[in-house]
Amino acid sequence: MTAIPLASLFSLSSDILICFGVGLLIAVSLGFVAGYLLGKGSTDRDFRRAKKHLQNCYQHVQKSLETAYAACALLEKYPGPILTREQSAELNQKRSRLLDLVGRLVERKTPDPAAESASPKTDKKKLQEFPAMQWALQPEQTHIKLPDASAFEANLEMMLLAGTETEQNSGLLLVQMNQHEQLKDRFGLMAPAKFMKTLSRLVLHKIRDEDVICVWKSDTLAILFPGLTVSEGQACSELIRDAIRHHHFRLETSSPEVVVTASLAYITCVPGDSAELALERGAHALTQSQKQGRNQLIIQDSHSYEHKRAM
Repeated sequence: MTAIPLASLFSLSSDILICFGVGLLIAVSLGFVAGYLLGKGSTDRDFRRAKKHLQNCYQHVQKSLETAYAACALLEKYPGPILTREQSAELNQKRSRLLDLVGRLVERKTPDPAAESASPKTDKKKLQEFPAMQWALQPEQTHIKLPDASAFEANLEMMLLAGTETEQNSGLLLVQMNQHEQLKDRFGLMAPAKFMKTLSRLVLHKIRDEDVICVWKSDTLAILFPGLTVSEGQACSELIRDAIRHHHFRLETSSPEVVVTASLAYITCVPGDSAELALERGAHALTQSQKQGRNQLIIQDSHSYEHKRAM
């Protein structure tokens, strides 16, 4: 056996240690660089992942609401009572919580650039102040205690004439209570009138002092907005729609809650408009609102229809 000198062994061990150290240093350096590069790109990846997740969440919420709507529509068609008192109370509690939450989400919408850009153009038409209206408050509808259909038509003619003279737009909002006859059958002859009075109070808290509420039909309120721009009228209409949507209707203070909804249509009245044409557009818009479901709002600017949906 050939003997290996002791000095050669020490030299070989030193070379191995040096190579090991260099390799370890390279591995640590490469790990550091890789970690830095991955960490730098993780923020962008996390943001894209979160954005995709939120979009999927929105799609999930939308599909779930559509499924719940279809299920409720199916239950509604079932003849006779289908829920116990406990089930009805639990369902109503969940409905209220859902309406409040969805309402807060809907209010966080992106402003409409078209509406913002249209507002200054409309304001340029205000060459003079809209005259103060001397509204006809009589004759009065007996049960609801508001100006009746004949007084409403006189007020509409007067507002349209003033709009033509001042070259300004005005607004007409129609609020039709849904299922008028069904409410009468369920709760008695005077129940619809009581609910209509509640609707009128909700509207009264959302309009200006210069506006007026009238009764057009037994199930329909008509609100006149003199000198209102399209964007202002839309904003006011949405406030009224939301007030109706979130209100808990009861026949009496201690009575159980009753589901009462409405169809809404806002009509822009331009200079030169006639009462007949305005009401014709209003009736058409109400029909479109009813087809879309309950608590729906149609904004009609005399040229096109824009549908505003409430969940």
